[in-house]
Amino acid sequence: MINYGERNGLRLLTYGVYFLGCRAGDGVNGMIASWVTQVSFQPRLVAVGVKKERRSHDLIKEGGVFSLCVLDKNQSNQMGLFKGEKRIDDKTIEGVSYEKLKTGAPVLKECVGFVECRLVQSVETGDHTVFIGEVVNEGVRGGDPLTVWDLGGHYYGG
Repeated sequence: MINYGERNGLRLLTYGVYFLGCRAGDGVNGMIASWVTQVSFQPRLVAVGVKKERRSHDLIKEGGVFSLCVLDKNQSNQMGLFKGEKRIDDKTIEGVSYEKLKTGAPVLKECVGFVECRLVQSVETGDHTVFIGEVVNEGVRGGDPLTVWDLGGHYYGG
């Protein structure tokens, strides 16, 4: 049994591990996110929490689009590639291939599945902003989704 202590009940919430892609003009970026959830069926809406100091935060606000790629369990070794400053060109982020589909936000070529979203609302919440996006494109490619429990139960987003 895991004992995280009295003040660590939040650690028991389960999270997937996602690649969050964003675009504003010619600028693109990607980062790891784990505070992600669907918030509506009609219209189809998802929400993601992004720390206000992240470059991706400003790109989402400015560009009004983002993508979420569900990472596969075998992609846990790629997580460190999406932290801090990155080498980005029009085909790769730190050597990981992506494509631009409907929104132009980067979608990893290798992932379990993805959604592309158009920003419809944002809510400032403490040190994060919750971005709510309407799903405008999605796909399933197959595999086993990576979760924070696969990584020892630690939060890895931002």
